[in-house]
Amino acid sequence: MNVFALRSLLPVALVLSLAGCTTLPGVRQPAPPSPKEATQLAVLASPAEVHEKARACQELAAVAGPASVAPLAALLNDEKLSSYARSGLESIRDASAGEALRQALPRLEGRQLAGAVNSLGVRREQAAVSDLRMLAFDPKRGAATEAVAALGLIGTPDAAKVLQDVLARGPAELRVPATHAALVAAELLAKEGNASAAKSLLDAAAKAVPAGDLATAVRNRKAALTARR
Repeated sequence: MNVFALRSLLPVALVLSLAGCTTLPGVRQPAPPSPKEATQLAVLASPAEVHEKARACQELAAVAGPASVAPLAALLNDEKLSSYARSGLESIRDASAGEALRQALPRLEGRQLAGAVNSLGVRREQAAVSDLRMLAFDPKRGAATEAVAALGLIGTPDAAKVLQDVLARGPAELRVPATHAALVAAELLAKEGNASAAKSLLDAAAKAVPAGDLATAVRNRKAALTARR
């Protein structure tokens, strides 16, 4: 093996060796990464150019496991790489990916915060409902609209209750986005056998939204749910 080839393998070997290091008492360590995953993690750990790291994040979206959570989460406040990192975290089924997104919320701002909130919605991260509630009622953070949209995508009874609170007591400017979210959540609730919660949510939306096409859509959706019985 020539010197160049040996050097190219060193970052991969380093990632694999670190992944298999001694575990700390009481702390669950992620399983070692696969060779493909380790190759991309080595790129993230290197002084590679931004476009190379972006490509690594894209590759990790297809092969990433728990070992990739921390390296990807470290990029969530990176202006150029945050969206790529989020796509990787969205694809990781392990709960640690959702937890990493939640823990990042207090330190993120602007587009990075909005993006992390969107990713929690894409993941349907039920544990994030309380975090999203705080963002929905805190206009200073600037991610209230994204928070209610994420609650709609999560679509659990707990998320529906938060949306009802937003519709009843939230800022007036959130009523329309919260109604759109309510329509999404109601459909998910109905599909999962909770028509009662879906109808309660739509009732709250009907009271909050002004007359118009959106109000008609709410009434039609509620009528459709009633007809399913």
